[in-house]
Amino acid sequence: MDPELAAAIQRFDGAQGRIERISAHFKEVKSIALLKEPVVQSGEFYHTKPDKFLWEYKAPTEKMLILDAKGIIAYYPREKRAEEIKTRFGKRIVKYLGLGSVLEDLTGEYEMSLSHDNKIPNTDLLILKPKGKRIQKRLAEIRIWLDRQINQPRAIEYLEADGDRTHLDFDQITINPEISLSKYTIDLPDDVTVTNTLSGFFGGSSSR
Repeated sequence: MDPELAAAIQRFDGAQGRIERISAHFKEVKSIALLKEPVVQSGEFYHTKPDKFLWEYKAPTEKMLILDAKGIIAYYPREKRAEEIKTRFGKRIVKYLGLGSVLEDLTGEYEMSLSHDNKIPNTDLLILKPKGKRIQKRLAEIRIWLDRQINQPRAIEYLEADGDRTHLDFDQITINPEISLSKYTIDLPDDVTVTNTLSGFFGGSSSR
């Protein structure tokens, strides 16, 4: 392994033992081939180890996405609908996105390299290319910009096999904030329609 890449992985992985919770503001820019303009969304991100993740979208419309080892819940308050899958699919999606893992654990799933074409100061740009053919059918590569000071991602980009691209920028990153576990629970109102699909986030209609 390239020494600079090994050093970046070691710095990141070495910091993870001190981190139990993370919160951050995020901006998501999704470029979809069928749309002329990218879809821009923003909100708050929360993670509590080992496997709880929450994207709380605030603009342009409110919605929530919760992932954990049991499954995925997406909630669209304005539309009075929700999508829920209670399987281990949620855990696989987390690994598929390269989230919540030490990088050393991902070397079996991805070919990693360090890019020198990096325009974000004080970061290391890691390129992850999936090894498995099943993942390659959907995902071409993941780019992770690691902040050298806090050893957390400042940005993540997913390039899908069909050319669609999702770029996430993180700021206001807080390490080990107080996050109640109830934050990862959604109490759906009685008038919400629940389906067992995920069209709003993973089916190409995430601009809702």
